[in-house]
Formats: sequence, C-alpha cells, structure tokens
Amino acid sequence: MTVIVRDVQAKTAGLTGRPRILITGGPTCEDLDAVRFLTNRSTGRMGIEVAQMAAASGAAVLLVLGPTHLAVSDGVGCVRVRSAQEMHDAVHAAFAWCDILIMTAAVADYTPVQVLDGKMKKGEGNLILELKRTPDILKSVAAREERSEKVVIGFALEKDLDLDEAFRKLTTKKLDGIIANTAASFGAEAAASACYLGADGTRQDLGAASKTEIARTLIEKAQAILFSRS
Repeated sequence: MTVIVRDVQAKTAGLTGRPRILITGGPTCEDLDAVRFLTNRSTGRMGIEVAQMAAASGAAVLLVLGPTHLAVSDGVGCVRVRSAQEMHDAVHAAFAWCDILIMTAAVADYTPVQVLDGKMKKGEGNLILELKRTPDILKSVAAREERSEKVVIGFALEKDLDLDEAFRKLTTKKLDGIIANTAASFGAEAAASACYLGADGTRQDLGAASKTEIARTLIEKAQAILFSRS
C-alpha cells in the first residue's frame, strides 16, 4: 500500500496546528471480483461532520475516508481509501503524527479470501463465499509504542443501543472514550439513540442527537482529555 502511505505523508506534511486530529469515516468496500463488492450502509457523513468540527476548533485535521459521494470542506486534509486494509495502512501511517484518533468509520469485519480478476459467472445452485477477518485497526493501534501519548476514541454501532458491548470495546481496545449508537443512524440526520462512555467512568446520554451535536461532543471530550494530560 505504498501509494496510500505516500498520500498520507504528503497530506500530513502540510498540516500544522494544535492539536493534530486523525479521523476515519465512511464504509469500506471489499471486492469480490471486478464488478462486485461487499460493503455497508455508512455514508461517511459522521466522519465528515467530526472532521469539519475539528477544523473549526482550530485543529490540524486529516480525514481517512472510505467510498462516499459526500464532499469534504476546505480546511480538512483528506485521504481517500477503499478497503479495510487500505484504511488500516493509512491510519498507521498517520498515527505517529496525530495527537487524537477518532474512529467513526464502519470498517468491514470480513473480506473475501479470493478476489477474481474478471466477473464471477453465474452458475446453478447456491454460491459459498470464503471470507477472512480484516485487520482490527483499533486493536492494532493499541499495541503501538506511541499509544500512551494519544487520545483514541471509537464507535460501537449495534442494531439497538448496547452499552454493555460499547463498554466491552472501550476496555478491551484500551480506548479513552466511545460513542454507542444504533444502525438507524446510517444515512440519517440524527442518531436514533447515542451515548458517550469514557474510560474515566463518565457517561453522557446524547439521546437522538444530530451528527453535528455528536461531532461537537466528540471534539470537546477528546480535546479535554488531551489537555488534561499536558
């Protein structure tokens, strides 16, 4: 993924400011063949809202964005990626640069073992696909030597609001904070229900907050944690 790494290096070289915030957004597309892929309903809007809110706060911002039709405003550095592996590589390429990482992206958990060069032909009967796990980006950055110097915040999206699952991810992935929300937020103006959980035991119920409101909460929480350590 040399092209992705070079793109990240070029974008971060031109970003100055304090703090430096790395954000992921959008879905990933996991190719089956030359015309088909696996993806999800994420539009990338949450990540774009967080990036724009971060830029408005005066931070230097890099957004690693999966496939989406949405535009990114000026003032936000943006690296476009397609697959979970490309997002993984972009995040790791920029991790040493950033002070804060906010992972809003809906990254695919599985990707096809084999990708056909051409178009898969239709046959009789059912088709069985073999899938393998994609890299767990949050888990992998938790193992980085620089992790203790960073603020890392994630998302826990389930069909219904699941604070137990959010807390599990918060602790096992060694996050500083996490937003629990529901699948109804995909493509919507607001989350059906959202809640922020902090590693320090804080909890803030956000209710049916707009994505702009969630973005504001995330930036305020992340910067507060960062500044408390300085």
